[in-house]
This record gives sequence, C-alpha cells and structure tokens, in this order.
Amino acid sequence: MRFDTPLISRAISDYLIMTETEAKKIGSRQGLICAGLGVLIAQLIMTAMISSDQNLFKAFFWFTRVDYKLNLFIGSAILFACGHFYGQFAGKAILIKRQNYILVGFLSGMAVLLTTAFLSGWTGFFQEGLDNLGTNDNPFEDYIFKPLFWVTIFGIIPAFIVGLWFGGQIKVKGKRLEVKQVQ
Repeated sequence: MRFDTPLISRAISDYLIMTETEAKKIGSRQGLICAGLGVLIAQLIMTAMISSDQNLFKAFFWFTRVDYKLNLFIGSAILFACGHFYGQFAGKAILIKRQNYILVGFLSGMAVLLTTAFLSGWTGFFQEGLDNLGTNDNPFEDYIFKPLFWVTIFGIIPAFIVGLWFGGQIKVKGKRLEVKQVQ
C-alpha cells in the first residue's frame, strides 16, 4: 500500500497549516532575540566611538558614567517591547501570509529602530525639554528630532542586517515547526 498518493499528500499539507498563534509566538521570540542583538550592537558602536580617547575596558562601561541612565533604561525597554510587537507582526506576515521574509525583516527592523528612537526621545523631552519651552532652545529638535536622526544614521545598516537575519530566522523556525508536526 502506497502512502504518497495526492489525497494523503493533501491531508498532510492541510495538517501543516501554521496557526496565527504559533506564527506570532515564533515572531515574538525572534523579535526579542534581535532586540537583544540590537542592544549589543548599540553598546559596541558607543564603545568604539568612546574608545578612541579612553582604554577599551573603561569605554565599554561608558553607560555607568552618564547622567541619562533612566533614558537608556526606558529606551531599552521600548526596544524590547517593539521587538515583541513587530516580531508578532512579522511572524504572521512571513508564516501566515507568505510575504517576502527579506522585505518583512528589513521593514520590521527599521520600524523597531525608528519607533524606539522616536519614543525614547520623549523621556529627555519631559525631563529637561519642557523647562526650555519658550526660550531660544528648541526642545523638540534637541530631544526628538536629533536623537531620531542620529540613531537612524548609526543604526540603519545594523537594522538592515539584523532585520534580514530576523526575517530569515522566522522562516527557518516556521519550517522546523512544520517538520516537527509531520513526525
């Protein structure tokens, strides 16, 4: 008796339909991993910039000597929240809607980068910028636009690379789940 008939093949392929919940779970997990990778990349970029005039060990712990630790903490929290949210979106787009994983990964990486930079800037705006309203300073430019600009400049290439890897990982993890379901 042969089991490779079209009817059996169709029954197996119907069984392997990815559920939206599983797709979001895979995307969220990969989004959080990529957010952690993004924090590491940001740390390495800052270390490289600071280490030109300090030793490497001291430069690596630059964040211990700044006055904006709260801003860094809130920015990191926003980054992980965005990784989770956009990861769910990407998981659904790649595994359910079968959209191009390269494009979805890149767009998700850019969305995480820009959303994090924009929302993180508001921390400094509320801490210090409100005091400067009505003066010659422009707090919107100083606390919202400039951070968004510089994070985009320094982060676009890492976001592109991590985003591509992110989309590929979602696709690979989705295929592994389908293989497990067959066995």
